[in-house]
Amino acid sequence: MTDYLVRASALQGVRPTVEQLGGDADALLRKTGLTDAEKDADSWISYRSFLLLLEEAARVTGCPHFGLRLSQQQDIGILGAVGFVMQQAPDLRTALKELAAHFAHHNQGATISLQVEDATALWRFSCKLQGYAPLRQQADLVGGLAVDMMRLLWRPTWAPNAVYLPHAEPQDMRPYKARFACPIFFNWDSMVMTFDPQILDAPIREANPQLHQVLDDHLRNLKQDYRDDYPAQIRHLIRQALTTGDCSIEKVAGFLAINKRTLQRQLQAHDTSYKSLLEEVRFDIAKGYLRESSGSLSALADMLCYSELSVFSNAFRQHQGMSPREWKKRQSPG
Repeated sequence: MTDYLVRASALQGVRPTVEQLGGDADALLRKTGLTDAEKDADSWISYRSFLLLLEEAARVTGCPHFGLRLSQQQDIGILGAVGFVMQQAPDLRTALKELAAHFAHHNQGATISLQVEDATALWRFSCKLQGYAPLRQQADLVGGLAVDMMRLLWRPTWAPNAVYLPHAEPQDMRPYKARFACPIFFNWDSMVMTFDPQILDAPIREANPQLHQVLDDHLRNLKQDYRDDYPAQIRHLIRQALTTGDCSIEKVAGFLAINKRTLQRQLQAHDTSYKSLLEEVRFDIAKGYLRESSGSLSALADMLCYSELSVFSNAFRQHQGMSPREWKKRQSPG
């Protein structure tokens, strides 16, 4: 089955929400393989594991609208730089289009779109996962977040014209009516929110046009690092693993809540291997360091998780046909 990555910031509020409902957050994180994910909001985790965590949280707490309740513990800040650039946008239309354009910087497993049809604006959240994936809690979570985001950017008392959710109607509608304050429809193909398109041109209060341009350019320049192909995602995780001092295949497989053999099979299906991707990432980092930094080679070897400098130097020589010092010398002007 396919999988994608989502920033660990998506876990914000999970622990307090579970504990408020009488659940064991530690046991829940262990069961879904996300025990260490809370430590770094900017790290990447398995999107499928995140969805399973939401579904399991609803089950163990006996709260069928867990995702809706969790949305009250989250805000636009979980989007990181994407949320920040939205708040600096000149108007609501620009902010929502930028969310759609840059959403992969937060979640690579879903897409967001904004369309205007027949005098109605449609904001849609769609999951890209193939095969079974529990989406009920995610849909409720996104719906609640979307309403709060619009209230932040536009008006605190705002309510959509309608919300459409991709699951059956719950027995207890009270939490949904209180959260959305609008007509709600179920058994839809994806999570959709509709509203009047006239507000799209409304200016965002306290926006900073200069800062907005800088942030937007930065995100567009980074876009090549957030591709959808699986090997690119594994390179992402290898970089993440290097910061922990453990770049083993077991460590990276752990980020995805799968075992080593499964990761090897998935990479083989993409005509590559973990060793090849690890070398690509290591030497990409090494070249940047040698070009730009005046730091020691020993520090670089340690950064790249080599056991000692000589091991790194030999690997670099085999890869580049020369020593790291010679390569650095050749990059110098003149």
